[in-house]
Amino acid sequence: MGFLDLIRGFNRRYWHICYECLRNTGNVAEDAIFFYDGSREPGIEGHAVARCPRCDTFNTRSFQFLKDTKEDSALYGLERIVKTNPRSRFAVKPAAGARS
Repeated sequence: MGFLDLIRGFNRRYWHICYECLRNTGNVAEDAIFFYDGSREPGIEGHAVARCPRCDTFNTRSFQFLKDTKEDSALYGLERIVKTNPRSRFAVKPAAGARS
């Protein structure tokens, strides 16, 4: 973890986990977490969801949503993964065929 990573705050609203990627990678959370600060679309359950840049699905949850729904044990594990890995590990560019 670099010095700039320590200064930069951790905003749960921009960090997401994609459950479709999690399922497809054999429950490897590092491959299912992504950072997204763009626009979101309304989800079925009433909260805003982000399209996953890896698999192009809406089966995602922000870390803030996990905090709001009191899924603290899952949130703690995901935040530990993000904090112990370099941020470039989670930077994902949209797929070539993905919509913007």
